[in-house]
Amino acid sequence: MIPDSASSVSPKHETFTTIRPIGAAALQGIAFLGESLIAIDSTNGYLLQIDPKSDSTTILNSSRELDLVGGSGLALSGETLWLTLDNSVYFCQLNSDLRLQHFVTLPYTADGVAVREATIYITCQRAGYIFIYNRETGREITRIRTPGVGVEHITVRGEELWVSDAQEQTVFCLDRATGEIYFSVLTPFEHPTGLAFYTDAQTGQDILYVAYAGEEPYIRDNPNADPNYELQYRDRTFIHPLHFSYNADRHYALSNGYLIEMTYVEELAPLEDVELKEVEWRIALPSETDRQKIRKIEPMGRPFTEEVQDGQRVAVFKFDTLKPGERHIFGWKALLEVWSIKYRLTPREVEKLPELPPDFQPRYLVDNDDLAMDTESIRQAAREAIGRETNLLRKVYSIRNYV
Repeated sequence: MIPDSASSVSPKHETFTTIRPIGAAALQGIAFLGESLIAIDSTNGYLLQIDPKSDSTTILNSSRELDLVGGSGLALSGETLWLTLDNSVYFCQLNSDLRLQHFVTLPYTADGVAVREATIYITCQRAGYIFIYNRETGREITRIRTPGVGVEHITVRGEELWVSDAQEQTVFCLDRATGEIYFSVLTPFEHPTGLAFYTDAQTGQDILYVAYAGEEPYIRDNPNADPNYELQYRDRTFIHPLHFSYNADRHYALSNGYLIEMTYVEELAPLEDVELKEVEWRIALPSETDRQKIRKIEPMGRPFTEEVQDGQRVAVFKFDTLKPGERHIFGWKALLEVWSIKYRLTPREVEKLPELPPDFQPRYLVDNDDLAMDTESIRQAAREAIGRETNLLRKVYSIRNYV
């Protein structure tokens, strides 16, 4: 659940947990049909009907003639199923024999598909566009730029387009008419390969579910090998709810959070027998940020006092006397709420920024990673990248693009 401090709207109803369909290897497009999920397994070529409560799967295209190996996008409009296969988009009726009917062929691979009334949306990574077609005529209406750079899947909710990008590990929310990006959120797992909204029948609230497909390492116990333990990889695919919160005033969005218990402990064990007087040992405490909230902090081993140093909370452990050979364990344990965060700012929104504080530049340019920022070649490259640009965000973009 996203906390009130994150200006959230957390679902109050029961949701499906992580869905791990039995027998699936690589889920791609997904769509809800009532309480069931329809999905494509691109590796096996299956069209699956999944029970989210039990993970039970049913193969709808049991005939070899209806193999969908390489299928990617999937959408539902009533009983009509839409899917992408190679360069083409097809449709068929779920309640019939699933015979595919051709709709349109793109110059490049069609990745994702979504349907809204008489409008068909098709994503294409190679072209870099979301193609928008008329369902009745099969003609292209217009096209809008894809928000990311990877293979993208798409779904529609009201006047919004929701697009997942497998490479950027991000879900974008776009205006359906203009393609303007409202906000974007990070997914908690890599390689998102499909997304769909589930609407709770009782509350009417929407929950976004995202499919993931990739590989995971595991230790295999091979009795015929010596040593018998082997590191191997296997397919991993599942569907997980993506909870998010958008803070328009502060230009960021939060997504799936975790409650983390973190412990930081120092052990004092002197190598030489020395006596020290009035020793202070300082350990930084976790920060409070847009994406991190502290629920609780408690001392470990010894009590501490708290100070603020350069805006950072610091735990101060005091020892009046450390006698020769004296040993101690001390530190803190914290309970933290940690969220994925994605900021979105445009150059126009930072046109009227005040001048940066005088102490900002030396702090920003601290060369603690051996970046050689004091060399003339690096400084000259920065000047060339910026050119005559005065907007701070455009300066940042210019340097990034130059590199």
